Amino acid sequence: MNRLTSAEAFFRGSQVYAPVTLLRQGDETLYVARVGRKTSRQFMILTPTGKPAWPHEPLGSLSDVAWALQAHEWHLAAPETMGESTQPAMRLARLLTERA
Repeated sequence: MNRLTSAEAFFRGSQVYAPVTLLRQGDETLYVARVGRKTSRQFMILTPTGKPAWPHEPLGSLSDVAWALQAHEWHLAAPETMGESTQPAMRLARLLTERA
């Protein structure tokens, strides 16, 4: 089964996670998703199966997401837009570039 397809099915059926960006590094994929309601400011970094990428609580901002990605050597991956707004992916890309 295609990893992206299974993740898309997970997000489509989820009322808890709203994907905002996708990151690819080699053959690995991570998703940054807003947790809770659409207006929520909490984020999680998830694998294609919908599990947390690393054992931590939801992150309080995209800046925190950028720090976590950098700590796990994902700071060179270019965020791709998912969902309705391009703003989170663009902001995350800027944050990762600033910290590289």
